[in-house]
This record gives sequence, C-alpha cells and structure tokens, in this order.
Amino acid sequence: MERLKVGIIGTGMAFERLHYPAFQELKEKYEIAAICDVDSQKAAQWGRRLNLTDNNIYNDYRMLAARPDLQIFDIMVPISLNFQVTEAVAAIIAGQKKAIIAEKPLAPTLEEAKACAQLPEKYSIPILIAENYRYNEDSTLINELINNGHLGEVDYFIWNKVKNFPSDISKDTFLAKEWRQHPEFPGGFFYDAAVHDFAALRHFFGPIDEVVAYGQKKEVTFNQLAVVNAIFRFHSGLTGSY
Repeated sequence: MERLKVGIIGTGMAFERLHYPAFQELKEKYEIAAICDVDSQKAAQWGRRLNLTDNNIYNDYRMLAARPDLQIFDIMVPISLNFQVTEAVAAIIAGQKKAIIAEKPLAPTLEEAKACAQLPEKYSIPILIAENYRYNEDSTLINELINNGHLGEVDYFIWNKVKNFPSDISKDTFLAKEWRQHPEFPGGFFYDAAVHDFAALRHFFGPIDEVVAYGQKKEVTFNQLAVVNAIFRFHSGLTGSY
C-alpha cells in the first residue's frame, strides 16, 4: 500500500513527544514528506533528523499547504494560532482529497471554536482533532463499562484533579513553555489541560448541555485560574462535578 504523505506544521514539543513517535509506529502507512516551522533553526534541525532535502523544509505554512503531493497536514501550533492556521490551510486545500489533523483546543475563543467546527463543511475536507483521551485504552475501557451496563445506572460523577503548577513549570514539561505560563487566550492552563478531561467525559456520557463553573486566580499560577469548580448537565440528564 502506498504511504500517505504528511506535511508537518509546527515542530515543537507536541510534535517531538506525541505526534512524531506515533508516525514512527505507523511508518508503513505514513511518510513525513515536508515540515514547517517559523523557527528556521528548529525546522532545519528536524529536516536533518528526518533526512529531508532543503526544498521540503518551510518557514511559511501556506507554501507547504500548497504542495500538490501532500495528502495530510498535521498542525501543531500555539493555541492562540490554532484556528488561524487551520482555517488558512483548509482554504488552500478546499475540495481536494486531502485532510487535516488539528491539535486541541480548536481555538483560543468560543467564537473561533464554533467557526472551526464549520470548516469541514465549508471547505469540503475532513479534520481530525488529535484529542488523545478519546483514543486512550483506559478511556475506552471506562466507556465500555458505563455504556454496557457493567456499572449499573450512573446518576452522578465526581472528578477531582490536582496539578502542581509551580513545580511543573520548572521541569521539562509542556507547562515550561512561556506561552502557556502567560497565555494570550481566556482560561489559560486550565483551558489547555482540562479540555482532555472534558473530551473524556463526553466520551463516557455523551453531549453536554450546560456547564456552570467558578474559579479563583492565584499569583502562583501567574494570575491564571488556580482553583476551578464546575457542574455539568448532560443531554441524557446526568449531572456531575469536576
């Protein structure tokens, strides 16, 4: 079977630690044929690592998206740019037999997220959201236990989560990035990280109709939300707290 050719847009930590290892495991099906990053040095380093020639290394994602031989575009950029880049690539490849892999969250604002959800229909292309909690084995197992009746009827859930923000920003973690510590989008780190948990909740219990939430900001999290309490009401009538 002929391998699908992939164009990478953004060669940061998400690519290095998440997407690249996955493409290595699936190398019989996918070939990373071109890469793009606004950081020329980083792009060149990845080009050498992937044995790509100079004409397959880009700093402008629009030029990469215009390549006729690429079939998949894997977009991994900061949240503030996610919708902007995804929409631009979608417009360039509109109506072609090509596809986009987009990182979560869809966009920095609710308005842009709604617009992003309309892109597949608007440009006649498929877009996969790389939300790994939908595909994790443990999430799938919990989904089966709930929806096959092994746990009985679920009336309520409680999900507690704790992270050590001050510790994580000093280590080699995703939180060590400046744009995550001083975000240009509402919700900050909570928005960035909790989207995984919300995706899992929708995987378990279905569509969410309503959310009511309160939060507190703290200096230790650079005046981002540090404590959040949320109540969910699902379309099924199920409620729960996060």
